[in-house]
Amino acid sequence: MPDSEKKASAGQSFAGNVMKYSVATYLGFVITGVALIVKGLLPSEVLGAPVTFMTYTATFMNIGILGLDQALLRFYHEPPAGAKPRQLFAGCTRLSVAFMLVLGVVCSLFFARPLAAALGLGTAGPGIIPLLFVNAGLYMLVRYLNVLLRLENDLRAYTAETLWMQTCYNLIYLLPGFFTSNVTILALAAILSFGVVVIAFGFKYRAAAFSDLPAPMAAGIAHTVLPYGIALAPAQILFSLSSGVCLSFISNYCGDTAQGLFAFGYSLAQLVTAIQAGFSTYWGPYVYAHYREEQERIARVHDILNLLIFGFFCVLVMFEDIVFWIFANKRDCLAIFPLLMLAVVFTILCEGTVYGNSIARKPWHDTIGIAIGAASNFVLCSVLVPSMGLTGAALSLAASNGLAFLYRTVTGQMYYRTIPSFAKTVSGFLLAFAVTVAGTLLWQHFVLKFLLVGTILFIYCTLYRTQLIKLWQMGLGILRSILSKK
Repeated sequence: MPDSEKKASAGQSFAGNVMKYSVATYLGFVITGVALIVKGLLPSEVLGAPVTFMTYTATFMNIGILGLDQALLRFYHEPPAGAKPRQLFAGCTRLSVAFMLVLGVVCSLFFARPLAAALGLGTAGPGIIPLLFVNAGLYMLVRYLNVLLRLENDLRAYTAETLWMQTCYNLIYLLPGFFTSNVTILALAAILSFGVVVIAFGFKYRAAAFSDLPAPMAAGIAHTVLPYGIALAPAQILFSLSSGVCLSFISNYCGDTAQGLFAFGYSLAQLVTAIQAGFSTYWGPYVYAHYREEQERIARVHDILNLLIFGFFCVLVMFEDIVFWIFANKRDCLAIFPLLMLAVVFTILCEGTVYGNSIARKPWHDTIGIAIGAASNFVLCSVLVPSMGLTGAALSLAASNGLAFLYRTVTGQMYYRTIPSFAKTVSGFLLAFAVTVAGTLLWQHFVLKFLLVGTILFIYCTLYRTQLIKLWQMGLGILRSILSKK
């Protein structure tokens, strides 16, 4: 086969694999869409506390997991101490479960009341903290199972488990909100839903969870994965804190209604992740398995990801008025929506720029970068939220995520370059800032905002015309392969 045909075949195979892994997450966006409708229907004063509970569920899950889910991803193809991949899974899971159990008991017995107050959940009482840790522990087990299924290429089980996980995290806990505003009842609904997933998939994959793990092997695994995971764990913890910090400040300074509005707006902003959805589940393992020989392809994918993310970001800003016409009772979010989306864009763009830190086994750079973002978010919120309310919180989140992205990207590119053209990437960011400014300042002028953002989008597509053509060719290739099978 000629080289050109081999490259075309490899490209179609790569795109096909990405599409396969995207199925679960794109189906999950149906769940996310239903959750958004539910959030739009629920009164703002009911919405804030349960969303805050789930936000901190993710935070405490990341504390308990010790970064070992990332260690599992990194070392699955190179397991230490002569272990098999499933033994590595068992070792990481057992370490996390033991730590989460100790942490949950200590915090529930000795720090429940101050923790509830600090998290903006004080109205629920100290009894909410044990429930928070139970929910976080179950979510942690669901997360581990999800990583295992992805790494083992069990696509059918991965799809089913991912959909269940997204339903638990995004939707089920909200449904009692139509009948009650009691946070404890909403928390119990979340615990029950996660518990069902753990029982169902934990039983099916019990052989992996209970793999034989001799003490010397367990010690060897711990010796390798704990330093890596613990160095990275603060990054995961602080990352999940970003929106939680904003929600806590808004609750304390602006009240439950404003907290609910911000929670809805940030959930809606997550629509930008539709571009990254599914792609990331395939991309991480692919990079770790092929970074030595596929750097050129990895760089090309970065440019295509940039084009898709920023393009979709522009489209959402252009048509955001329609969304808030549907959810008229949340229209006060319209002024901050572009800022919230920009915050999300910074987060998901890291998918293509920071792998160098992990490849070089220097995860502390990610930790430092996210710590810079979390610290700046706290400082900015303390200054801006009391005076600017929701706008101050959104501005704080966007600025802090931008700082975290900048540091992690610069360090990542030092060890493994994935950005082919820094000038083009910087130009794209400047255009994204222009879109954010236009959307924020002109939120009451739909036609003018629409035309201005549309012009910026045209400039951006011209800048990335090569990637646009490549994306079109890739889409045609996938379509041809689908039609040929029929």
